[in-house]
Amino acid sequence: LVQHAGNILPRLYLLITVGATYVESEEGRARDVLMDLVEMTRGVQQPIHGLFLRAYLAQMSKALLPDKGSRYEGKGGSIDDAVEFLLQNFTEMNKLWVRMQHVGP
Repeated sequence: LVQHAGNILPRLYLLITVGATYVESEEGRARDVLMDLVEMTRGVQQPIHGLFLRAYLAQMSKALLPDKGSRYEGKGGSIDDAVEFLLQNFTEMNKLWVRMQHVGP
């Protein structure tokens, strides 16, 4: 039996937006919030929806990555955390892309 939650996609878009704002306000650690968001996006299994959601996550998080010289470096995470986030998101996007290629229209 497959469970279905039809309203999860809009909630995830809103959660990504709120998560980005939360990190910008420096109330939460960038590493923790971004890793939680990338894990939550695994709930979307439809390839096209998943690709767009992950592209939105990448777009919203590009200025929030803990990088050398950024304000999120140190307490918010390290460059290794940023690379791990990007690789994990990219890997999941590739999986969805492959699924979309095999399923067809």
